[in-house]
Amino acid sequence: MKSFFCSSLLLMLIFYTACVHADDVTIIDSRHYSNVLGEIRNYRIFLPPDYFNNPQKRYPVIYFFHGWSQRYFGSTRTGGFDKGDDNNGDNIANFVAGHEVIVVKPDGYNRNPDDEYYLRPYNVSPVETNRQFPIYFPELVEYIDANYNTIADRDHRAVSGLSMGGFMTFWIGGKYPHLVSGAGNFCGSTEFWVGPKNSPVEYRHLDMYNNYKGMNVRLNYGNKDFIRCYHQDMNKVWSQVMDNYEYKIYNAAHSTCGLSEMFNFLLETFENPPGKPEKWHHIDVYPEFSVWEYFISSDRNVPGFTILENANKRGFRCSVREFLPDGELMPFVNLSVTTSPVYEKNQQYIINDVDHKRNITSRKVIQSDNSGRLKINLNGSFHEIGINTMEAPPNICIASFEVGNMSWATQKKDVSISVKLLNKGGTKAEGVKVKLLATRNSANVMNNESKFGSIPINEIKGSHTPFTFFVHPDSIEIERFKLIITDKYNNEWSEFIEIPLKTDQPEIKDFEIADGKLFKVAEAGDDTASVYLGNGNGDGVPNPGESIVILIKDLNKYWRTYLLSSDKYVNPFGINIRISDNWGSYDHVGGSAKYSIPVLSSDCPENHIIEFFAEYWLPDYPDHIIKRGTIKIKVTGKDTTPPKVRWVQISGDNTIQVRIYDGGKIQYVKAILRSKDNPEKFLKVELKDDGKEGDRTDGDNVFSKKIPDQKFGLYNVEIEAADSFGNKMVEKKPDVFVLH
Repeated sequence: MKSFFCSSLLLMLIFYTACVHADDVTIIDSRHYSNVLGEIRNYRIFLPPDYFNNPQKRYPVIYFFHGWSQRYFGSTRTGGFDKGDDNNGDNIANFVAGHEVIVVKPDGYNRNPDDEYYLRPYNVSPVETNRQFPIYFPELVEYIDANYNTIADRDHRAVSGLSMGGFMTFWIGGKYPHLVSGAGNFCGSTEFWVGPKNSPVEYRHLDMYNNYKGMNVRLNYGNKDFIRCYHQDMNKVWSQVMDNYEYKIYNAAHSTCGLSEMFNFLLETFENPPGKPEKWHHIDVYPEFSVWEYFISSDRNVPGFTILENANKRGFRCSVREFLPDGELMPFVNLSVTTSPVYEKNQQYIINDVDHKRNITSRKVIQSDNSGRLKINLNGSFHEIGINTMEAPPNICIASFEVGNMSWATQKKDVSISVKLLNKGGTKAEGVKVKLLATRNSANVMNNESKFGSIPINEIKGSHTPFTFFVHPDSIEIERFKLIITDKYNNEWSEFIEIPLKTDQPEIKDFEIADGKLFKVAEAGDDTASVYLGNGNGDGVPNPGESIVILIKDLNKYWRTYLLSSDKYVNPFGINIRISDNWGSYDHVGGSAKYSIPVLSSDCPENHIIEFFAEYWLPDYPDHIIKRGTIKIKVTGKDTTPPKVRWVQISGDNTIQVRIYDGGKIQYVKAILRSKDNPEKFLKVELKDDGKEGDRTDGDNVFSKKIPDQKFGLYNVEIEAADSFGNKMVEKKPDVFVLH
């Protein structure tokens, strides 16, 4: 009966699709209907030689994502990697001919049906439609498992791909670690704009390393690949913080170099698949997602990342940020985390919630549902969540750490760090001790033990003595350490911390301050543009309350800089503004140089010196040279700079929200909504940041007001605001807003 079913299936596939045999490998071009994308979707599938002779046998699956200018049926421009002599014989069909594996090659074409045909797949960089290819992937997996003889579990499923498909490999692999156990990337781009059409984000693989716990990950790239410089940047981080990552450089250009080696790496993963990690982390660009049987939903409708860390049965850390790794927190976002079904059904649990940003601690009781899940409602601030039974033991985690003896951790110097611990468990912890261990030979830990004593429930406590370490190579970008935490009753907890490192650089003297002035600056690698930069009086002298861009003179151009500072008078109230200068027209990769717009605190003392660590890129086609140095500025004068609006939006319940920032306290914010069709008709409302009347969270610099009466129509919006010094601004937004 099974044999008859398989024969009938094959006849149906042949009737509806193209089917060829190459050296006993069956290559089928087929299609299925996608509810996610709302259309018929194509794919090519490679079936091993004995697939139809042994219908009881099941096979692991590799999903392969093609690159730019390619489709599921092959390449439209350059050489392929499917069969015959493609890729000098090192191709998919030839590999499947000698190995018991199925390879599925989905079509990455992702335009709307009536749109003009073009060569860029997957709808990334830029995001132009609502068609989200990563959301389609689980649907494709379900279809393939239902219609082919697959081993339908994550242990025998992997993803791979070339170039833009390599980018998708790491994105999809990191998004669905519960669906795949391995990810193999050929020459993939490392950075693209992705996500929802109305709120795309700049997604960098370099920041996403924690998404791959419980997987085997590999990168193949060529020493002549035009993307190689970005791979080198990523490897400086990933090789330091991931034990499950490897890469190999080939004598090759942009290609599927080492395809057989990569696929063998994935087959070895199937033979010994990594299990679900005891503690897992996940970062996602979508407002709603699921991972490891958790379901996370939010009402976020602005660009951002939802971050879950150290998740296990006893709790997790959660936040929503504008960008990674240290973008502004988003407390105005409502978030719901539904756990996996690992708890007793219909039982009460105590939820400890420590909001680090707002220094708010709460303790509440919730009940699990009929399946043993807990639903925990939060906001987008920085929460540490403890999940406890009524008599649960302590649960110790890292609350924070900071460098104590220098502005930033530096290689080849003794670095002192202070660690703070939090007890989010059910009882007081006593006799707490911590040992700090290096995880790489690149670092030595000298002062490696510290005592914390007793830590009550929901309290944070610092160490009696700091830890000290020394990193030897000056090429290390980030160093990973392990903390072993114990108490007097021999309870033990382990945590990891990753500490970014900066090289000891000379001071840069030749720079300019842009504080509200038009400058001709370097742009897109080898171009220039006249850009209005900063927010202030435009005199080139840093004053309190100003937002500045520091420009370095090099190669007869001004280069905008990415800046780091630990000074308390920089970026008050959690402000952190970072802008991207895309280099795609120069190197055709999709990456960007970043620059900062630090905000100087209004209460910065006269003649106060602020030190920055500065970084900027110079072009060296196809590479980029990263230049670094320190910069010192002297802040003088008074705050004469008005507040600045970052964004305005009106939600479906007629709540107007305005994200506004300033170097000091904001005195008031008002919005005037004028009817688009009748400007004489207007509505004036005062917005608040007090957590009332539509404002979600007090003190987050998102000023809001829910408009109570129905005012249906199209409106233009004008914002008026003033700070505590009386500095006033009025700004008309070009967008048209809808009131319901």
